[in-house]
Amino acid sequence: MVIGMQIKNYKLKIVKTLLMFIGILYLIFLYMDIFNIQIFIPTDIIKFISIILTFIISLLLEEYAINAKGIFLLQLGLFLTIFADLFLLVLNRKYILGIALFCIIQILYSIRYDSHRTKATIINFITIFLILIIIYITMEVDFIFVISIYYIICLLTSTIRGIRVCTDKLYPSPNRQMIALGMIFFLFCDINVGFFNIIGYMEPAGKYINLLHNISSISIWLFYLPSQVLLCISEHRFK
Repeated sequence: MVIGMQIKNYKLKIVKTLLMFIGILYLIFLYMDIFNIQIFIPTDIIKFISIILTFIISLLLEEYAINAKGIFLLQLGLFLTIFADLFLLVLNRKYILGIALFCIIQILYSIRYDSHRTKATIINFITIFLILIIIYITMEVDFIFVISIYYIICLLTSTIRGIRVCTDKLYPSPNRQMIALGMIFFLFCDINVGFFNIIGYMEPAGKYINLLHNISSISIWLFYLPSQVLLCISEHRFK
């Protein structure tokens, strides 16, 4: 029993160390992005390392989880996030696959926040996807537009459910606040992703347009990493 307690305390010390390290990485890449500084490690790699570390933290906290289903869905979501960011951030290609993975991630989170309606949630998301596929076939629009619309629906659904977790007190405190704030930050991140892409297509680019483009670029990860950290520890039993 003593050995077991020592192992648990050791794991918690590792988690605290990793959280501090993620905080340092966060400050480093924000500083690099704001002042457009380049070092021997690209900011994208630093950001990707921080995402991997959040998944590792969720593994270390598994035995402290509030419930088994919740930690499983969370870990699966964070695991898929690694691959989604690999495609969209590091490789900067296979955008449809990356967005599709984020759709699955948001569906997993929606199920986590309303586990009593798992079957209905899955059926609803499948139905919406099939409707969008029919629109894609009949209207001959670009598929990346369709998958992006689907992602927006998935994101808004999981965000609303995450907020309800807090307002309806479905999780203990401070877990419910972490979930709500994490999903709100997730939403803010993707709002800036949308601004960044829309502004990027605007021609000609003026002084203020370029400024907005830079602000949205920095704001993506300003919100994204905190959202992932909050979510990765939101299943932890604090009491």
